[in-house]
Amino acid sequence: MLTAACVFCHTGHGSSLIICVGILTGYTNTLHKMLTQFSGNVCTSWPYILGVAGIFMMVTMGAVLVTEGCRKIKLQYYGFKLASSAGKENSPVTEVEPYIPFNINPTGMQPLLTTSYLLAFPSIMASIFRSPFWENLKEILNPMTSVGGSPWIYYLTYAFFVFVFNIFDIANLPKEISDYLNKMSARVPKIKPGRATVDYLTKIQTSTRFWGGLLLSLLATSSLLLDRYLRQINEGFSIGFTSVLIIVGSIIELRRSYQAYNVMPALSKVLKRYGA
Repeated sequence: MLTAACVFCHTGHGSSLIICVGILTGYTNTLHKMLTQFSGNVCTSWPYILGVAGIFMMVTMGAVLVTEGCRKIKLQYYGFKLASSAGKENSPVTEVEPYIPFNINPTGMQPLLTTSYLLAFPSIMASIFRSPFWENLKEILNPMTSVGGSPWIYYLTYAFFVFVFNIFDIANLPKEISDYLNKMSARVPKIKPGRATVDYLTKIQTSTRFWGGLLLSLLATSSLLLDRYLRQINEGFSIGFTSVLIIVGSIIELRRSYQAYNVMPALSKVLKRYGA
């Protein structure tokens, strides 16, 4: 019901919300197992509990950094001046210095989901066709029984695909931004409009997505390694730090959608006022 309402109101991503709700439901079982395990020796388990809580906070802060981090490119308007909201106490629009935000991770936690599905594909094909090729590929990409390269072959493959999916851009975003700036009578300071702006924005986008993809792949791979270590010492269950990344990303995306939905009426009035 929650997911259907969010999709109907165009807030967040429906698939991410479904996965997020499923993860939160599974956390109840994990929490019950942890409480059962530590109920008899709470005093001796405090170092472990504090350590897990500290790692949990660090992973959460890393997820926020990866999701919210961006590089701001300043703009100059030469066709008109933005209307000031000074003196309008009830106005939700506040005049700020105009800029273009280039997010280091524009797709949220979708690279993690896509990579997980991709690495699980050989297992699905092996269960359907029973082919030696798919069986061997399944064993190679199994972090518990990887053939030849030990478990590191799985984690390196995982980090590589997360990095690639983060920097992959289907749409020509710099060209679209350049055209939009021309319509809005805006430009990037010291950069000529047209092809020079497209080249400059392409360079900025490539740089931000490269470092964002590198940071996300390191954070996601570290979370997988922590999950594996905790499963080994906790009788097969773990906190699921990779799931924490997905939950934090989904919540931030939902908050963004709500803020955009809330400010849209006032923004539409401003754009109509200037004929945009």
